[in-house]
Amino acid sequence: MGKTIGLILAAGLGVRFGAGQPKQYFKIHGKELIAYSVEVFQKALSLDDFYVVLNDDPVQQERIEEQYGVKIIPGGETRNESFRKALDYLKANVSDCEKIFVNEAARPMITPEIINNYVKKLDEFDYVYSAEKITDSLGTIDNKFADRSKFILVRAPEAYHFRQIESSFSADMEITFPGHSLPKELKAYQYFEYNNNIKVTFLEDCNKIKYQIINHDGVQ
Repeated sequence: MGKTIGLILAAGLGVRFGAGQPKQYFKIHGKELIAYSVEVFQKALSLDDFYVVLNDDPVQQERIEEQYGVKIIPGGETRNESFRKALDYLKANVSDCEKIFVNEAARPMITPEIINNYVKKLDEFDYVYSAEKITDSLGTIDNKFADRSKFILVRAPEAYHFRQIESSFSADMEITFPGHSLPKELKAYQYFEYNNNIKVTFLEDCNKIKYQIINHDGVQ
């Protein structure tokens, strides 16, 4: 049986974050944002191993590796480049990789149960991703009506069969969700049950995370 490998994407430069540092190193309740995902990945029974994908900063790579006891994969300038580099690394270094689970360090409300659920769904489906229905009115730039029932929000975390995503995904694609690179005939599971999937993009998002962490009850 092949291995299930976790990936934490944490190579962003934090340009939109506006705190003078990459958001993955920003502290919330005394812990770096990246620490929340690392701690959960360490507890997830469905993962055989996991890696943190960091930007090309040797000092930070060495610090994170030593401080958290994790393995590092150097990332790229964009999410797509970082994901492709991670796939290339796994192909070259983990010969028996069968499944992968992917989260972004900017999404700290992950739990071991969510990871285990996504990985288990891969026994029935070709890939799994987080989805959310659109509840607000939806329109277009040129002020036309759009039927919101035909659209969903697509978010990390995601889970894939490694060989399928490795062979289909390219960093040069315009898509921002790797699952859209897979053949259309493959069967996806849209995971709507992750109701607390907050992403830190701007500095003010940290206030939402602070509140949610205090009131977080574990399983989503």
